[in-house]
Amino acid sequence: MRDESQVWLALLRRKGLSVTELAEQVGVTQQQVHELLTARAPAGADRARLEHALALGTRSPGRPLYAIGELDEDGELDIVPAGDAQPLFAGRDMALGVAQGLEAAFPHVCVLPVWPTYAWRSLVGFHAAWGADPEPRKLFLVDAAGEELPPEAIIDEIRAGLEATLRARAQTHDPALLAEVDSRLSGYTDARVPQ
Repeated sequence: MRDESQVWLALLRRKGLSVTELAEQVGVTQQQVHELLTARAPAGADRARLEHALALGTRSPGRPLYAIGELDEDGELDIVPAGDAQPLFAGRDMALGVAQGLEAAFPHVCVLPVWPTYAWRSLVGFHAAWGADPEPRKLFLVDAAGEELPPEAIIDEIRAGLEATLRARAQTHDPALLAEVDSRLSGYTDARVPQ
């Protein structure tokens, strides 16, 4: 699983913030932000402020939720759907438990703070790629499922859906497939760009 400091730094880049801007948003000095970003595990209020400032998407009232994500070798971040659904977690610990169950097979996995509209837009984009209409019910909070369906009853199913998505996404790193893509498109990418 990705080191948390790698995730913080990738989120900082993704948001396009400087350390100075993040320090202003979080209400601490630049040195304190640097320490928070590189710490193994920022504590309580510090973590909450970092997550609030760096969560993917547009800030909304309340606090961000958590999604299982991927941070690849190029520093690209993305949340991972479970099949055609996007599970979210209100509590970081439950999301972390799910991610830890995936890390042996998928080393790029991480937990990402996200705002609900970002998760919805990602789900819509996923469905649009398949020509399907998204359904709001496919975006749900795992740990708020209720007594009728306790989280423990669906965690294995969610993990299986995440594993299937991560297996399919692993093809983006497959050297043979990358070589084929490169050879198919090299005539176009080798052309000189007009000055």
